[in-house]
Amino acid sequence: MPAELVARFGVCVLPISVFLPEDGGIGIDAPDGEELLVPEALAREELAGANHPFVTEYLQAIESQDFDSAVVITPAIEFATMYRNAALAAEFAVRSVQLVDARTAAAGQALVVLAGAEAAAKGAEIEEVVGIVEEASRRVELVASLATLEPIRRSGPVPDNVLGDLGPSGVRSIFRMRDGTVEPLGTAATADETLEAIHAAYRASTPRGADRAAVFHANAPQLAERLGEMLGGVDFISGFSVAMQVHTGGGVLGAAWIPTGTAP
Repeated sequence: MPAELVARFGVCVLPISVFLPEDGGIGIDAPDGEELLVPEALAREELAGANHPFVTEYLQAIESQDFDSAVVITPAIEFATMYRNAALAAEFAVRSVQLVDARTAAAGQALVVLAGAEAAAKGAEIEEVVGIVEEASRRVELVASLATLEPIRRSGPVPDNVLGDLGPSGVRSIFRMRDGTVEPLGTAATADETLEAIHAAYRASTPRGADRAAVFHANAPQLAERLGEMLGGVDFISGFSVAMQVHTGGGVLGAAWIPTGTAP
């Protein structure tokens, strides 16, 4: 979720940490356009992971803020361990806590969070906020294109039978994430094919439009802008953090949306 929306709605974001050795590195683009130095060791399996927020970090976030209760929203449990850590923190917390599995990740999770945050900002009680978040998590869809499979294979969140084989160099894998599952949508040989495949998936699932939509990318801002225009405008376009790029590699392009009028 972009920093401006985080600030506007008072959302507390717990970061995923990547520890970088002091020696050696290669440059990659940060989401804000600045150059970051990422060590070449990150390309090796032993450093191809990142630290999820610890139980103590969730507990501190729940207890340290000035509010009566908290709603904690984590990525789908099938792809990350955050839900387990957040659940343990909720058990220890004195403050009232509601925990929701977003059933998605990346920009899809951001849209689920945004739905709940907007409701809370309008004065909704926590039960209503949780209901809105849960409904959004049941409806949200995400379609993404990967330029390479090796980083995500090392990370292990997506089964090999879903990822398949990219074949010749330059061919991109396209997949859909929905309700905690991942399904392949084929491959694309060019940037235009990639854009059209994501656009086609969006059109097919949004006959009445979308309540919310977002585009995300890893070092592909121009393609992300084109995709946002093809979708008819989106709530935001966001670049991947370094931690996400460790898992997915560079060149990721995708969109997430919550279809209008879809039954839970």
